[in-house]
Amino acid sequence: MKNKIMLAFLLALVAVRAEESMDKLWGSAGVKGGTKAERMALFRDGNYGMFIHWGLFSHLGGQWRGQTFYGIGEWIKRQMKISESDYMALAKEFNPSDFDAREIARVAKAAGMKWIIITSKHHEGFAMFKSAHPFNIVDATPFHRDPMKELAAACREAGLGFGFYYSHNQDWTAPGGSGGPAQNPDGTPATFEKYFREKCYPQVKEICTQYGPLNYIWFDTPGRIPKEFVMELAELVRKTQPGALLCSRIGYDMGDYVSKGDMEVPPRNIEGDWETCDTTNDSWSYAWYDQNWKDAREILLRLVQTVGRGGTYLLNIGPDGKGRVPPQVAKYLVKAGEWIKRYPQVVYGAGPSPFGHALPWGDATTQSNTLNLVVFDWPGDGQLWLPGLQSEIASATLIGSSAPVTWTKRGTWTAFQLPAARPDAPAAVIAVQLKGAPKADQTLGVYPNAPATLLVEFAEVQNAEKKENRWMEKFGEWKHATQISKWQPDGKAVWSVDVCAAGDYRLDLVYKGEGRPVWRIESDEGVTLQNQQAASAIYHAQPMGLLTFKTPGKRTLTVTLVEGDRAKTSLEALRLSPAE
Repeated sequence: MKNKIMLAFLLALVAVRAEESMDKLWGSAGVKGGTKAERMALFRDGNYGMFIHWGLFSHLGGQWRGQTFYGIGEWIKRQMKISESDYMALAKEFNPSDFDAREIARVAKAAGMKWIIITSKHHEGFAMFKSAHPFNIVDATPFHRDPMKELAAACREAGLGFGFYYSHNQDWTAPGGSGGPAQNPDGTPATFEKYFREKCYPQVKEICTQYGPLNYIWFDTPGRIPKEFVMELAELVRKTQPGALLCSRIGYDMGDYVSKGDMEVPPRNIEGDWETCDTTNDSWSYAWYDQNWKDAREILLRLVQTVGRGGTYLLNIGPDGKGRVPPQVAKYLVKAGEWIKRYPQVVYGAGPSPFGHALPWGDATTQSNTLNLVVFDWPGDGQLWLPGLQSEIASATLIGSSAPVTWTKRGTWTAFQLPAARPDAPAAVIAVQLKGAPKADQTLGVYPNAPATLLVEFAEVQNAEKKENRWMEKFGEWKHATQISKWQPDGKAVWSVDVCAAGDYRLDLVYKGEGRPVWRIESDEGVTLQNQQAASAIYHAQPMGLLTFKTPGKRTLTVTLVEGDRAKTSLEALRLSPAE
């Protein structure tokens, strides 16, 4: 028993250290500012691009010598401790004979994406293009073709933007590269500068000068790369590809736009130019076991939520070792793209939601004075409630339906009367024409016909710690949640809410911890719930009881931890569902 406990502790410690080590690779997330509008046009107006992780790791597909690595496939070399010699020898077996650049461009175009960014060299050090450095797909494999040249041409032919990912700091097979061999082949100490001069800089020059005009150079994980090297790379890109954008992961605040954390769709609006990069399953590169594909609904929901928060969505696919796009990926990307073709105004050139956050039934984007309400969860009673809209409505149209849309006001709320059946799936769109710019009170709503989740991101916290928590479910599979922990005896979280209708609401708390904490929830109307429930090691919703709002309007809810481990108990959200 003691051995099992010790083993569990050591595995947990390794996972924490791996996460901390990976975190150090991100570098600064700032940007230099002042980027010319014409270079930003595709990024700002397109709002949707394809990311491709493809490399020598795709040949392994998450498996090495009969053992599966359950984590992001492109890290298999490091995580399974494959030697440089064994890994580099894999190139002799790598023959992606089914690679079809035109087919990949066709899928991206049909998906509604406006550009493609592909890994020209990932952390493994293998170049997916013709390079003077011999460890590349043309010279080291039986494939003997340059797929990057083919894809660049296919993108131009299809009218898509194009760009390269390049890992400028990490290189696990080049002496001196971060994570690579510490010695040169002759036994002398390897230095990062030698790696930079002999491999990194020349290869970046190759991708910037041999593939025509580029829209993006997407560097990654700068870690502790010296600033002077980053400046040289930025200057090289500016000189050779003046129309290309640099994401913030180049390091030292030299990017043109911010790249948020992997797989992160922010809960609230963010100012400025930014993207979130996500993937169609859990791994970025192909992994044989990973069938957790996002369907069209999930793809569209995350795309609309990203645009609604003011960002751009970069969605990844991972071709297999033969160069094929997994059929489920193509199926759901194209299905989502068919929806986008019907509602292009929701995505292209669209601005953020005036509500500042997602809504229980979906989300919103804007086009000038038009508010696009994207309804994923159709109201069963035919009433779509909208809290805090301050702009006067001129008209409302359910796109694709001849059914009229009328609306009424109840205090700060607007109710749209809709037909019983939604006209489209996975989401319908209501175009609301406003008599002026979209404006809204961003107070969280409590809805009379839909559950509402109140994230702690939107709570005012006293005598407790609120911070973003990032963790990996499997290695590299990032999850994000803002949480409240380290509760003092008088610690509390306070939400301001706008209650549409008085009545009873079922209240759940989403938290994790140990033992059986006791929570108290109080409203400003003197209604109190206090209950003890079990805690778990992962976030889990626990029922607290029925909370009554005596009157509609602006209310406050206060949550306190009465009993329990104040250091280990973390609160993520409060949920309110109207009682039936």
